[in-house]
Amino acid sequence: MSKSKKKGKIIKWIILAVVLLLIIAGIVISRMVKPASAPTGTYTSGTVKLQDLSKYVTMSGSVDGKSSVSITADPTLKVTTLNVKKGDQVKKGDVLCILDSTSLQEEFNSLSESSSKTQGAANYSHGINQRNLEKAKRDRTNAINQAQQDINDAIAKRDQAYNDYNAKVQRYNDINQEIDRVYAEMVEASDEEAAKTAEAKWEELKAQAASLNAELNSEHSMLSSYDDAVTSANRAYDTIVKNADDALQLAQDTVDQEQYEVVDDATTEKLKKLSQQIEECTIVSPIDGIITELNASEGTLPLSSIIMTVSDDSSLIVRGKVSESDILNIIKGMDCEITASAIDKETIKGKVERIEMSSNGKEADGTSSGYAVEVSFNDERLLLGMNANVKIVLDHKSGALCVPYDSIQKDENDNCYVWKAEKTAGNNYKLKKIDIKAGFEGDYYTEITSEELKEGDTVITGTYNVSDGDIVALELSEEE
Repeated sequence: MSKSKKKGKIIKWIILAVVLLLIIAGIVISRMVKPASAPTGTYTSGTVKLQDLSKYVTMSGSVDGKSSVSITADPTLKVTTLNVKKGDQVKKGDVLCILDSTSLQEEFNSLSESSSKTQGAANYSHGINQRNLEKAKRDRTNAINQAQQDINDAIAKRDQAYNDYNAKVQRYNDINQEIDRVYAEMVEASDEEAAKTAEAKWEELKAQAASLNAELNSEHSMLSSYDDAVTSANRAYDTIVKNADDALQLAQDTVDQEQYEVVDDATTEKLKKLSQQIEECTIVSPIDGIITELNASEGTLPLSSIIMTVSDDSSLIVRGKVSESDILNIIKGMDCEITASAIDKETIKGKVERIEMSSNGKEADGTSSGYAVEVSFNDERLLLGMNANVKIVLDHKSGALCVPYDSIQKDENDNCYVWKAEKTAGNNYKLKKIDIKAGFEGDYYTEITSEELKEGDTVITGTYNVSDGDIVALELSEEE
């Protein structure tokens, strides 16, 4: 064999070996490199937002008056006259209904006649005693009304004192913030004149803060006196009611004793009771308000001993219940957001007015049935008896960059990340892993910190087995 033929055969084998090596390398590389596609299927998504975040406790309830009075009556007496219906506005002293007192009056007359005596001169004394009784009734009404007014005045003064004090606290806090700002301005002043001007302003603000702080300390010590005044007014009310009742009872006893001198004690007591029962057959409203519950109809017996409820509609609240797991997170004065079907999608601002820190019974499983919370508001569109939903704001963060909470994943070291979805073609998106720091947690959105995310970016929600560079199809959220 010639040298040229032998050389040609060697070259052929070398070329064949190179081709085989290239094929093997291609196979190895293709197995090492993951194709830029993800498992098939459609992925849910959310949007990166810049918005306010809040934590809520929700409750549902109904609109009610701050004060309500249940009207009771003997359920064995038929309603002969009913002057109101549910939803009617009434004034204090209005006759709400009249019960059938026929049987009581007959019993009273029979007992009275059987125990009567010749009156003669005693009739004159009886007339005087009767007038004294009417005067005692008027005096009682006037005294109680005045005592109630004293309570209302004490409450108004107390509330005003607390409002004034809180306003000064806010002003004091504002001045201190201004002090910090001016101090920073003084420190960072570019020239001596600017520094002196800032320093003068700083000293002036400090003097204002010190003066206001002294006022606050003085006023704070006085707040308890306003609380004591309300307590004293309530105690005075109780004393006045007791004294007025005693005076009225004394006048009534005098009339009874004078009129039925020869009647034994048992008969006297029976006549007094009958007289009171007859008087109570004419039922009047004890307050101004609206009839919010009615358990009676004309010509029939009442459905229960509570025949109706009158609610004061001059100051309304939403009354509802929250669970025992939430009640300790709620404090008086917290901001609330109130919604109701009557006002469509609008929101009314409110505040927690009162928290009843005792349970209202138990459920079948032994757990608490809830704790009553009252939320005050000022909006004439909500009426007594309407249903409302309330969000009690536990915490708030303004202007937070945030993502849906279910878009946040954690690696084996508990570091947080999200999958950012960048649009490619059609409905396809390319995934990119973005490390983040999670912050304030709202009801659905969570605050994040990241230099690689901005408002409007798309992230996938839920947990999927994906990797950087995967191409996926997204089911876009409504805001996208």
